[in-house]
Amino acid sequence: MIYGLSRPITAILAIAALAFFLLTAGTCELLASTDRQGPAFKDIAYGSDARNRMDIYKPPGAGPFPAIIYVHGGGWWNGDKQYLAANARNYMLSKGVAVVAINYRNLVEAKRDRIFPPVLAALEDTRSAYGYLMKNGPSLGIDNTRLAIYGASAGGFNALWLALSIDEDGSIKAIKAVGGIDAQTTIDPFEMRDWVGPSINYGGHAFGLPEADFQSFLAQRDKFLNYISAMSPSYLVRADSPPIVLLYSGGLQDQSSDHMALVHSPKFGAEFQKTAERNGHAVTLLEGAERIPARYSDFFNFLIDRIVK
Repeated sequence: MIYGLSRPITAILAIAALAFFLLTAGTCELLASTDRQGPAFKDIAYGSDARNRMDIYKPPGAGPFPAIIYVHGGGWWNGDKQYLAANARNYMLSKGVAVVAINYRNLVEAKRDRIFPPVLAALEDTRSAYGYLMKNGPSLGIDNTRLAIYGASAGGFNALWLALSIDEDGSIKAIKAVGGIDAQTTIDPFEMRDWVGPSINYGGHAFGLPEADFQSFLAQRDKFLNYISAMSPSYLVRADSPPIVLLYSGGLQDQSSDHMALVHSPKFGAEFQKTAERNGHAVTLLEGAERIPARYSDFFNFLIDRIVK
């Protein structure tokens, strides 16, 4: 049967956390399996920080199973692995795919740990969780040769960065597909202004600047350029990158100037798609999912098809 994810009730939450909840629990048509009571493995420590924890959900059977890693959003300020929508989780499980949901350090914890730029804490933790699965996946029933990763909003940025960056030995990471839901695809303020529009105010917080002071971010871009080029998916995508799918709830024809609409604009996807094509890589872009909920199914099927043989 077709199972639709219900829209969340609007609550007084931090803007980034609320925006992410809307993304993961918004309208979505998915074929759901029987709901599970909880993860097969809960709060596995993949690192030393209290935020370095992951939950693993597994389908029935002996395994090992291909797996999709889920990275929550929240603007790098907040969020939790429990934001994983039950219907999305159950759909993946129904296809014989395990689901790994991770937590990671946020910007406040990065400041505590004196990490610069602060966003590196979230990115490095995402990489550490992936490394843990590569090393320990088989003992947990995970086939670490068949992994995909996706995230929403800032979590989508993390997922893209991980999948598109290069290992220390020069090899591309063993990720078969990567996806982003309403994801930012660049942390370059020049690209954000040119791609989304002059009204966007986003990204400076990744470097410890006030998020709303975009002019300061623009003025200091050159100082951060080495970091920008090492972190932005738009700088990292290349011909041999893994398959990429991007889904946006808004449509390219939408004209909203609301802050969160700009932060999650499908123009991030459309312009990234053009950049990827110039670098020899095709990106699947699914926009307007709010009006066409079946695109959520298309998104998850894209990831599933590339790890289920």
